[in-house]
Amino acid sequence: MAFDFEALVGHLNVVNGRAISTTPPGALVEVAPKKAARGREADTFFGLVLPSGDSVAPPAFYEQMVALCAERYFNSAGSVTNGLRAAFSHLNENLFDHNQRDPYHYEATILCAVLRGADLYVGRIGAGAALFLQDDVVQPFPAEFANDEQLYGTPLGVQMSPDMRMAMYTVKNGTRLLMADAALADLDYHAVCGALGRDDIGEVLIGIKDLAAGMLTAMAIEFVPPEVPSPLASREGESTRDPSPVEAANASAAKAQPQPASGPRLSDTRGDTLKHAVGGAALTTAKVIDGVNDAVDIVLPPPKEPQKLRTSSPWMAALALLIPVVVVVVVIVFWVSGTGQSEFDQCVANAYQAANLARGIASNDVRGTVAAWSATQAVIDTCNVMKPGDPQLAALSQEAQQVTDALVGIDRRQTTAVDSLPSAVLTRVVLQGEDLYVLDDGNDLVYRLTLNSNGLSVASGTRQAISAMRRGGTVNQFAVGDILDIAWADDDAGLQQGSVITALDSNGVLINCPPRFTQQCSAQQLNNSTWVSPTSMQFWQGRLYVLDPGANQIWRYDPPGERTPTRRRNTLLVKAAPIFARR
Repeated sequence: MAFDFEALVGHLNVVNGRAISTTPPGALVEVAPKKAARGREADTFFGLVLPSGDSVAPPAFYEQMVALCAERYFNSAGSVTNGLRAAFSHLNENLFDHNQRDPYHYEATILCAVLRGADLYVGRIGAGAALFLQDDVVQPFPAEFANDEQLYGTPLGVQMSPDMRMAMYTVKNGTRLLMADAALADLDYHAVCGALGRDDIGEVLIGIKDLAAGMLTAMAIEFVPPEVPSPLASREGESTRDPSPVEAANASAAKAQPQPASGPRLSDTRGDTLKHAVGGAALTTAKVIDGVNDAVDIVLPPPKEPQKLRTSSPWMAALALLIPVVVVVVVIVFWVSGTGQSEFDQCVANAYQAANLARGIASNDVRGTVAAWSATQAVIDTCNVMKPGDPQLAALSQEAQQVTDALVGIDRRQTTAVDSLPSAVLTRVVLQGEDLYVLDDGNDLVYRLTLNSNGLSVASGTRQAISAMRRGGTVNQFAVGDILDIAWADDDAGLQQGSVITALDSNGVLINCPPRFTQQCSAQQLNNSTWVSPTSMQFWQGRLYVLDPGANQIWRYDPPGERTPTRRRNTLLVKAAPIFARR
């Protein structure tokens, strides 16, 4: 069937600023199948399913979702918008049911476009964005990128009724559509629009890739009439759907046919190289021996036949013993050095092979990518044992660390030692402005230190132990026991004053000291009759919370003014397993 427009499609998969050549697993371009519903015969479906939320499913999960969406659309009846709604609702219902009965909960974002004649319908659920370019005018979808409320919708699988956004456009020769995840909105908008208007779809992808410094998954589409030649050497095709089972079986059988050997293995090549090296060393040694023999013949010519043999020279005896030793030593040295170099080179080749495998994994497969780069780092560590300090391995190790950090959300910081406290066991640090409070659990006392303006060192002479916050101290006639934890309190609710550093001991005595007058401290006794083994405390919104793992509880202490006849000052907040409060 003839189409009004054909589509030039390109995909972009960026991980940590590096473009991966593989197509995103949730990307699909599909023309109408032979048994499509009435009215869908000339439709073209474009789909992009992306991960959302904290859990990332295997790549096959998103491939099946986008394929199911296309199948549901082409089997539905009615208008294009009705078909998209039916497909979206079916996908959301399936994923919602999966999350209700499966321990692994997944969320997803989907962007779809359907081309019917010159009409282009675009739909979205979740946190995705698109740009529509026509006649040098760019229209963002679903709204301006600065509007976070419209840009970040509810993903698939979260609620029963999906949050859909749809729009319709009219295309002409050269119209372009860019669909991507929400990371597109974080890029410079004007630069993205400029990249979208480049000469061809390949230049568009290059321009977007240069702007993406982190993670980005995108699909770029350009609509052209069938008679217009493509400016790029593109691969022609009608569909990206997987082949039928029969075709797949035939393809597998064809691949199973014997193939000619592509060349010697790496181990065989290195073995031959080692043999050549040892043989060359032996040949060189033989030539040296021949030269020594010639020199001996000149210096000590052999006696004539008629004459009687003279007494054997000590030089001859020494050479006779030394030459075999030299030959053996030279051969062993060449063999050992050649073997070590061969093993290291093979190890480096294995490291690069593992890195190429890791680069080829889809960016949305976080677990697979992290596992692949971890395996690469293990190979690098093995190579570093053979030859430490290799610059190539150092660069490869840095790449593995950067990609892994970006995927798991690690932001590395350089650590600096600001002070040294001998024999101290530091368990808690509280930073308030330039004042640093540390709890020494080994000696049960609290130190106060003042940092310099750069925050990288302690001002001279500012370290002091707070006498009221130490085991054996006395505050307001309260004997201080073992210090459990320290915390900063901004609010004066329940305390004598606000903006103080507080400490809690094992007897339930709560001590508070102003930062500049640590000698003017006060204390009060908490109700600790229900305590078992408290470990830490925290102030929040004027209330004190104490974590008690032994009682499997978190105790809340309200300010005196908020107490009611039906509520004790210390009340149970949570009682559940695990011991931490559930959100």
